[in-house]
Amino acid sequence: MSGPATDQFAALLGIDVVRRGAGHTVAVLTTDARHANPHGTVHGAVFYAVAGAAVAAAANDADHSGIISSVLVEYLQPAAIGDQLHAEVSREVSTDREDIFTGTVRRGEGGDLLAWVRARGTRRSRSN
Repeated sequence: MSGPATDQFAALLGIDVVRRGAGHTVAVLTTDARHANPHGTVHGAVFYAVAGAAVAAAANDADHSGIISSVLVEYLQPAAIGDQLHAEVSREVSTDREDIFTGTVRRGEGGDLLAWVRARGTRRSRSN
């Protein structure tokens, strides 16, 4: 049985992903001028990419391969260029085939709440 592969897209973007347990991950990115929107704050797509990396890692572990079917990011306040986006996601509910994940994006670990995250995925056993 093999575990999940490295998320090459997250790596390309400079997002560091850490697994904290089954269905629980953190993804972190320190923003810079390349992440700015026309208003001079962090682009919403950057929030989405960091949250998505956390969700993908939470859905994929040594036992399960998850296919994410939806990700909702509810933006609460902007991040400034130079802020660290810290997305933490946990599996909240599981059925026979699906998982629901919830989490947050904060300004650094334990910092201001910037966004809520909710996602849904189909779960498959890696042994199949």
